[in-house]
Amino acid sequence: MNREEGLIVEINRLWEPVYPYMAAYLLAASGRSGGALLDLGPFAGGIAPAAAARAPGLRCVVRDEGPEVLAWARDLAERAGVADRVSLVRAGPDLSDVADAAYDLVAVRGAFFFLDADLLAAVGRVLRPGGLGWVGGGYGPLTPAGVIGPIADRSRELNARLGKRRVSEGEAAALVRAAGLEGRARVSADGGLWIEVHG
Repeated sequence: MNREEGLIVEINRLWEPVYPYMAAYLLAASGRSGGALLDLGPFAGGIAPAAAARAPGLRCVVRDEGPEVLAWARDLAERAGVADRVSLVRAGPDLSDVADAAYDLVAVRGAFFFLDADLLAAVGRVLRPGGLGWVGGGYGPLTPAGVIGPIADRSRELNARLGKRRVSEGEAAALVRAAGLEGRARVSADGGLWIEVHG
């Protein structure tokens, strides 16, 4: 992907009205109200504060290599009043330094810009038993059309400038197989295209 920090942060800011709905879906789908959440990648930093605001028992890590992304995530967490439960880690998506079963929840929004089988396998590895990884792209199943409508055109334009690639359900299923996650992951086209990985 074209790693233009300014464009990435502009997209992240544009999506601020969406994150509460994404967080609500992740928490409801997992049945979790506490534990540890990893929000990963250049489009991270929105779901973690929104989830922490809804779930007081949740501690979050936002992990990306971009300092501007992390600065925006810190600001969002401060505005949400949850900065004490949202840690920032400047590192790439390679999770080799993360222990097995370290997280109850893993969110990777905008994943198809950079997702490969190794990263998807790593998401499965770092999930605790009973945990949930939500990896993919789109607004999620709970975001109302009234929230999507005002930002959709600008979001498409910015994503195109970053080199967004289109991924089919079949290609996502092939990634699941290549990651060795058959039986632990399913592909969903509800609210975008998502791979749900179970710990």
